[in-house]
Amino acid sequence: MRKIKMQVIMNEKLYKTCDPASGCCSPNGVASTPNSGSIVRRDFLKTMGLATGGSLLVLPAFGMKDLKEDYTIPTDKGLSPEWFKSLYERGRAEVYSGKELAYVGMPIGGMFAGTVYLGGDGKLWLWDIFNEKKEGIKSNTYENWQGKKKVGPRDGANFIFPVSPEYPFEQGFGIKIEQKKNTWKKTLDFKGFDTISFKGQYPIAMVSYRDAELPVEIELQSFSPFIPLDVDASSYPATVMSFKVTNTSNKKASVELSGWLENAVLNNTENRNEVKLINTIEEVSGNTLLTCTAHTGSEELRKQRDFGNMSLLLLNSDDTVKAEAGVKIDGNILFPGNEETEAFAKHGEQMCGALSKSVELKPEESREITFIISWYFPNIILPQNENSKGENKGRYYSKRFENSKEVGLEIAEKSSDLFNKTSSWRDIFYKESTLPHWFLNRTFANTSILATETCYLLEDGRFWAWEGIGCCAGTCTHVWHYAQAMGRLFPELKKNLRENTDFAVIDTVSGGIDFRGGMANKYAADGQAGIVLRSYRDYQMSADNKFLKKNWEKIKLALQYLINLDKEDGEANGTIYGEQHNTLDAEWYGNIPVITSLYLAALAASIEMAKVMNDTIAEIEYTAILEAGKKNIENLFNGEYFVQNEDPDHKDAIGIGPGCYIDQVFGQGWAYQVGLGRLYNKEMIDSSLEALWKYNFVPDVGPLRDSLSPQINGRPYALAGDAGLVMCTWPLGGKLDDWEKHWQFGYFNECMTGFEYQVAGHMIWEDKMDYGLSIVKSIHERYGAEKRNPYNEIECSDHYSRSMASYGAYLAACGFTCNGPEGQIGFAPKITPDDFQAAFTSAEAWGSLQQRRTPTSQLNSIIIAYGKLNVQEIAVGLPEGISASSVNLTLNNRSVDATLKKEGDKTIVLFDSLVLVENDLITVIFKI
Repeated sequence: MRKIKMQVIMNEKLYKTCDPASGCCSPNGVASTPNSGSIVRRDFLKTMGLATGGSLLVLPAFGMKDLKEDYTIPTDKGLSPEWFKSLYERGRAEVYSGKELAYVGMPIGGMFAGTVYLGGDGKLWLWDIFNEKKEGIKSNTYENWQGKKKVGPRDGANFIFPVSPEYPFEQGFGIKIEQKKNTWKKTLDFKGFDTISFKGQYPIAMVSYRDAELPVEIELQSFSPFIPLDVDASSYPATVMSFKVTNTSNKKASVELSGWLENAVLNNTENRNEVKLINTIEEVSGNTLLTCTAHTGSEELRKQRDFGNMSLLLLNSDDTVKAEAGVKIDGNILFPGNEETEAFAKHGEQMCGALSKSVELKPEESREITFIISWYFPNIILPQNENSKGENKGRYYSKRFENSKEVGLEIAEKSSDLFNKTSSWRDIFYKESTLPHWFLNRTFANTSILATETCYLLEDGRFWAWEGIGCCAGTCTHVWHYAQAMGRLFPELKKNLRENTDFAVIDTVSGGIDFRGGMANKYAADGQAGIVLRSYRDYQMSADNKFLKKNWEKIKLALQYLINLDKEDGEANGTIYGEQHNTLDAEWYGNIPVITSLYLAALAASIEMAKVMNDTIAEIEYTAILEAGKKNIENLFNGEYFVQNEDPDHKDAIGIGPGCYIDQVFGQGWAYQVGLGRLYNKEMIDSSLEALWKYNFVPDVGPLRDSLSPQINGRPYALAGDAGLVMCTWPLGGKLDDWEKHWQFGYFNECMTGFEYQVAGHMIWEDKMDYGLSIVKSIHERYGAEKRNPYNEIECSDHYSRSMASYGAYLAACGFTCNGPEGQIGFAPKITPDDFQAAFTSAEAWGSLQQRRTPTSQLNSIIIAYGKLNVQEIAVGLPEGISASSVNLTLNNRSVDATLKKEGDKTIVLFDSLVLVENDLITVIFKI
């Protein structure tokens, strides 16, 4: 066992320098950390034919040459007709091979259980399960990148230099094949096979191994159970590795497939003589189990972050199974000798156990051999202060299980059900959908952030998160309100966040909510509006009104904080003028379009909630403010886009002034996400989105960065050859040079995916399909496997939470809305509306939406795959200018009485409330 204690010590500095009350992403928050001494398998990169070391891997270096200050973003983006056509094509499921495998790291453990990657070659790596204090998946800092700039994890170090597979302890799988006099032994990774392909459809990955000399083919299916709406079933600290071996020859073949695991307890702790490592083998409920533990009399060591246990389970044992607690390590591949059921080693000595199963395969016969790897390291401690609520420590899985053995055995017991539901979601989302494969991959891949060290479910049951791994603590409101995925897929976690964090720290007088759950000692105007909007979504993603009734007074109080800001310069008129801290880590002043638009959306959402609560006084007050704000926000429109009305009393403050800012109409995008419809002036919003495409979309970021000094060109989240939407431009002038003294100014020149997805989703809602899809596709190519890890979108550190805004773009493409308590569901697909199918989730159900059009009819149907759906209203979109002459509604082919209502561009079908359960099919046919 190789130790990396140095890194653990050095990384303490990272937490101490990240001050949540300041700009948490400020340059002062970066600690220089040496490269770790963990086991780095650089031979993987060499095998892939890629360079190693300090060079920019695969990517073209843009070089930071002499400044080209005359550069301007081209209004003609130079995108070909073929490019735009490709955006809409279904295409094929994406499969990586060759050099594309080098950086792949799909998070493959359960939610809130650490970060375990599945590599492109099917080998598990990273293994960030030991609760280390560190920033990023690897805390590399480069002091003089290209001689100009210091970059750490929060600055994009792992974007510039993608992290390659690292293995902190020994674990793997291997195969032995015998056919007549021939015997082959191979590891199931890049060392054993030259021809490997990887198909990732999160949460499931498929890896294929081929060798022309072998009489068999091997397929790996890897996943951790992932079932939308079921948090417990989706948060096991475990990974399933299921191998299917097929005899492709015309002769029978004998196969033994082995898995091994090193005892990695106290893996990051310096060697201690009083620690004894213990491996045990046992048969339990028809399964064979290897458990790796440690014994020590030291209470201090038992509280260490890396103290716990691990298990390797072989599913469905038979008399061919072999198991050895302490297998001899004599090469890259380990097979058990069936010699011992218990083994011991001193702490610091390497000790591996192994399990194997053998099968006899006839020609063309296939058999599956499945392993479950589970872990149990609950001793996490996260930052907090005297204002935090609860204790930020311990992993919730310790409340469900006593050890890794229990984890593995529960998965084994429920394996069929867990796999069927996980694969059912995968099939509905990817295989059965008509949406483009690239779009599905990009918009759902970021859901895997929930299965990384960005996110935690704590011992006391609270949800807690960084912004990105190890960076910016406290489930930041002004970041997390962009992230649409969790609230739709696991709504109970968002309600958890509202009730146990946001509303737990609310100021009962002002209504202000600390934007870092008590750690910032500050309120953020955009995050405050986001809490109100998320509360409305939380209500919609509920089966009844209980959440709203319980929290209505606090929601009102949160909105009142914004109303009070509005009143600072007189009577509330739907605009805010005073200090507005926001997601760019600064206080802006004056009338700011993004804050105002979010405020208007929060007002509109609160009006709808007031109606539900029969709170007429609140409804009247909010309506009056909203109507005034709809008119007043138009004063910020410069004829082409919305700009800031600056406060002359705060000339030293940074802001956007007359700039074209990425989030200028964010509130309208949020309004669409929760079914509020048109919020304010359509023509102005359309023009603003057009301006963002015209002035902010950069087909190649390299020349733009070359035109700016290193002091202001921002963090390199897009490089030469990458396209992206930059945060702010000043096409009409007006940018003050004085702003450049603020460290936050660099943000304006960056491409950050969470913001880009927000705009892209809004563009899709507004039928600006070419623009919206181009932005998403640009991100997809920026994170192409040939460049970097497709599953790690980086902003302020790795697996950045704002990136889950990608799911909002998916919802926009489906035109999806729902309201659980009202029994409403709606969809008006934006891509291939004549032949459409896609997955959906609601408060208690998920399944598939379908739409088919003919010249004389439109069919819309909903199929339930999981849970139950209470529904009494279905809203759809008919072809433009077309009305339905009649409607026919059926449930499982039985006729149901229904009526039609037209509301704007929606056609609504009304009927008596129905409860749909698994396999139910409700169909609406419109005659047009």
